[in-house]
Amino acid sequence: MQASPYTHFDPRALLTDLFDNHEIVRTVLAAFGDWRSTAEGELRTAAEAGNAPQLARITHALRGTLAQIHATAGADMARALEQRCKSPAAGFVPGPSDIGALLQELGAVAGEVADYLERN
Repeated sequence: MQASPYTHFDPRALLTDLFDNHEIVRTVLAAFGDWRSTAEGELRTAAEAGNAPQLARITHALRGTLAQIHATAGADMARALEQRCKSPAAGFVPGPSDIGALLQELGAVAGEVADYLERN
């Protein structure tokens, strides 16, 4: 079996989850592409406002979406930020620097998703 050219998400695992139905996989991945810009905007808004509860909600949803498409690194990053936002440790106020790596990973995932959709 040839190694996957994708390192930020696993389309083979997604295909397995969806019973090798390529049409459904394309639909799920296209929805991710459409949803990504909205999620990025919401991340930026919450971080710029220093709103930890809002950022926790957004990262929770993002974690689930990334896990669904087997974007493990991104899902782990979203989970870690969600936990920081929910942490009882006093005084965590998120800022734009707290979402930089996650935004970068989202861009990498989106690039691979677009490539996959173009090729398949």
